Amino acid sequence: MRLIYVLLIVSFVSCKKEEIQIDYPKDIHEIKSVELVRPDEKSNGKFAEIKKLKESEIVELLAAIKNSKKAGIIKFKPNFYIVFVTKNNETKRIKVNGNIIKGYTNDIGYTISKLAFMADF
Repeated sequence: MRLIYVLLIVSFVSCKKEEIQIDYPKDIHEIKSVELVRPDEKSNGKFAEIKKLKESEIVELLAAIKNSKKAGIIKFKPNFYIVFVTKNNETKRIKVNGNIIKGYTNDIGYTISKLAFMADF
């Protein structure tokens, strides 16, 4: 009987959706602006391209991050960054390579759905 209880507990714990371990503003009302920024390798990391996202694109991006799937431990050179500026003037960045994203605190990557405004950047 104890074995059944242990198995039930283990199954409930394993079915729980893992929380995304990326620091980003989760509510659209916290956000002042979001930009996609690509550093220029020839100019010592100064930004070569910057694209400011519209509110509809921010909503789409937040949904994609929220619904992302864990890809595991990944190391990559970012193609570009997503830079969130909050209404409290905090800046939060996410590294992007294709449709894989990750934060700065660990090497856990997440796969997000392909977004047209990111594919065109």
